Amino acid sequence: MLSVAIHKDIAEYQPKVIGKLTGRTLISITVALGLSISVAVYMNLVLKIDPTDHLEFIYAVSLPCWCCGFWKPHGLPFEQFALLWLQHQLSDNRLFYKPSMFKSGFVKTPDEITQSRKGKLYDKSTRKFLDGTNGLEAYSPRAGRVIY
Repeated sequence: MLSVAIHKDIAEYQPKVIGKLTGRTLISITVALGLSISVAVYMNLVLKIDPTDHLEFIYAVSLPCWCCGFWKPHGLPFEQFALLWLQHQLSDNRLFYKPSMFKSGFVKTPDEITQSRKGKLYDKSTRKFLDGTNGLEAYSPRAGRVIY
């Protein structure tokens, strides 16, 4: 049986700075260590609290920096993911589908029909136009059934 080795995608390669650490992970580690040390010094010198008694607070302060360096949600670097997530949460970029028959004015929308009268969804001329066709068959350039 033949076998072929599949190599790793070259687009996923990230240059390493030190050992197996990329620049992004190295920066996050240095920021996390700097935060940890500064919080411990602040606790010791200003608040007069022994930092070894409250290590969970130091971990809680530095943990977000560690996560930013190593966690890749949905395969994206955390910086890109955070910007896209914030943009999605703070804006209303929704596209709603509206069939071309409604856009062209050939058929009234269901809201207009229910407001005006009760009855069938399409009027008589529309039902005659669509007679014998199902779904996409209603769109036929050869038969002249094209809605712009």
